[in-house]
Amino acid sequence: MNTRSTYAPEWTGRTGSVDADALAILLGDWASGPGTLAVRLSTALFRLLDREEIAAGARLPSERALATALAVSRTTVVAAYENLRQEERAESRQGSGTRVLPREGDSRGRGDRRADEPGRGMLNPVLRALTDEHAAGSVSFVAAHLPGAAEFLTDAFAKSRRQLAALSSHHGYMPLGLPALRAALARTLSERGLPTREDEILVTNGAQQAIALVTSLLLSAGDEVILEDPTYPGAIDLFASSRLRMTPVPPAGEPGAVERIAAALRRPRAKLLYLQPTFHNPTGAILPERQRREIARLAEQSGVAILEDHTLADLSLGAPTPPPIAAFARRGTVLTVASLSKLYWGGLRIGWVRAPEAILHRLGRRKAMEDLGSSLPGQMMAVQLLERTEAVGALRRRQVEERLDALVKGLTRRLPEWSWKRPAGGLTVWVKLPRGQGAEFAQVASRHGVSVLPGPVCSPTNSFADHLRLAFVPEPEEIREGIDRLARAWDKYAAGREAARGRVRVIV
Repeated sequence: MNTRSTYAPEWTGRTGSVDADALAILLGDWASGPGTLAVRLSTALFRLLDREEIAAGARLPSERALATALAVSRTTVVAAYENLRQEERAESRQGSGTRVLPREGDSRGRGDRRADEPGRGMLNPVLRALTDEHAAGSVSFVAAHLPGAAEFLTDAFAKSRRQLAALSSHHGYMPLGLPALRAALARTLSERGLPTREDEILVTNGAQQAIALVTSLLLSAGDEVILEDPTYPGAIDLFASSRLRMTPVPPAGEPGAVERIAAALRRPRAKLLYLQPTFHNPTGAILPERQRREIARLAEQSGVAILEDHTLADLSLGAPTPPPIAAFARRGTVLTVASLSKLYWGGLRIGWVRAPEAILHRLGRRKAMEDLGSSLPGQMMAVQLLERTEAVGALRRRQVEERLDALVKGLTRRLPEWSWKRPAGGLTVWVKLPRGQGAEFAQVASRHGVSVLPGPVCSPTNSFADHLRLAFVPEPEEIREGIDRLARAWDKYAAGREAARGRVRVIV
């Protein structure tokens, strides 16, 4: 069973063994802050242990392997492990390596907790960027979210206050969502070529909850979910924590992808096909209408449900956007999810699922058990914001184009060896390095004050080791500074690889 998340350590055996490259990704931007590299590494490891992101009994990578993955000298890792031992958080035995000890007073005992248990609270680097403090002066290309559209948000809040006062006599629990918002979303989808009724819409706390609800309703542990490789890291997290078998296929727009999808749909345990047809994350590609029709037909024949994620569909860079796949499905089960996070503001936490009415009410019952319904004030604001979609869309296009232009010019000028395709929309560029590994380079980049997302984080198979995902969301001037730092880091990284003839031993 493939229950591994791309960022999670690779666990083997009863107590688990942590893969060095995966641990390097999990550590994230550990090298910023005061103290020597050894002190900073120790601090980051203590943080992972305190959060139980590495379970008691797990075997840490060898000093040599972790030093290679982090692009530091072995003495740095030796000193960090010694700090763990001195604080009685780890022990080393000849022949069995260094293992994590339980915290003092932990009644579960050493190794009692299963190290391969999914959903232990591990954070991929994107979520870690949201929860950890951002190092002062650093530039981040990790998380793909724009700042809120402040002017529109303020106006929507003011207009929704009167509605809130009128609705306050109601008990306020609406598990399916505010009727006015469900109706507005149905109109929006209908205008985009997908005829939709209000009773086919469920409001959620963002698209992430929408994906989670669909997953929990339609699949059980051991079922297969077919998904693109690479894809959205948050979806991989959910599928891994649900103990699903993840069957990778190429992104739907690539040559031969439809044939691979067709073959995967015939697998006996296949229950769900997860796609991002409009501005794929991380490639930014768009799936043509002809292939959308073909995929809808194949799913109907197989009986496998489709979950299409349109979270980035509002962020077009000029490419025409065909109707969702659901518009071409006559009998098959196609569920469409999206949110207002990318266009308006992530803080709204407004997403939705569009599904056949019978399935939608089952999803609604699950949501009611989970949270009794999403916040109504935010939904009232969303109704107002949807009336300004065209104006907000124009604003976002200008912002995204400015940021992408800064990134493209910077990459072309400072990093001409790197290869990438201009995205049709969305907020990310998928970069292929000419040599080396993205996780190793990310460690060097962090010590130059810039954060990037290694390719394996976006892969259910830990592939694309030579790729990076760059989110172009900082201000243009900050992007230009970030590219300059990346170029300096690349010079250092490439020189170190050349000097070591393929073995990374860079101390910066």
